Amino acid sequence: MSDLLIQKIKEYVELKDEDFLLLEKYFQKKTMAKGDFLFREGDAVHHAIFVNSGLIRTFIIDEQGTEHILQFALPGWWTGDLGSFISGATTKFFVEALENSEVLSISKQSWDELLDKAPFYLDYHRKLLERGLVAIQNRLLETFSTDASQKYQQLMETFPDILQRVPLYMIASYLGMSRETLSRVRNQMVKKKTN
Repeated sequence: MSDLLIQKIKEYVELKDEDFLLLEKYFQKKTMAKGDFLFREGDAVHHAIFVNSGLIRTFIIDEQGTEHILQFALPGWWTGDLGSFISGATTKFFVEALENSEVLSISKQSWDELLDKAPFYLDYHRKLLERGLVAIQNRLLETFSTDASQKYQQLMETFPDILQRVPLYMIASYLGMSRETLSRVRNQMVKKKTN
């Protein structure tokens, strides 16, 4: 069982010895090479994914063929398509390893069984969803109420590790700006520091 998953669950709820065994029963490890996809647009998503190591991105491709990155998932994060996972509908997302990665997956059936059998997991899941909804709300607020410079500054402050691990064109996509705009923002920041 992943020490990181246990650590993350413990941030929300207390665990007993028997809880560890239950978790071990339901999660499977999967190793991904850089460039591997967990799923692509049109697939049905049958597993929830916890990132144990590496870096995963979730993105869509619009009708013009442009990628729009929705999430970079670092170790300790959940990723995937919750809507497809819950409903069984096909996804519009692509989920790809940006680095060699290890993930833990749990099937929908196992997820539901675990929620039924383990009150600690139900409590963890509720708290995790609450935190996720707040994060989505904050991301929407940032998208509509901040300029390009503020978006980049916020990313630098909140997730500096991502800036070292992800190409700038992907950072621009995640922030919803062109490469040229991101380049201009970065140049302006350098000029401000030197003045």
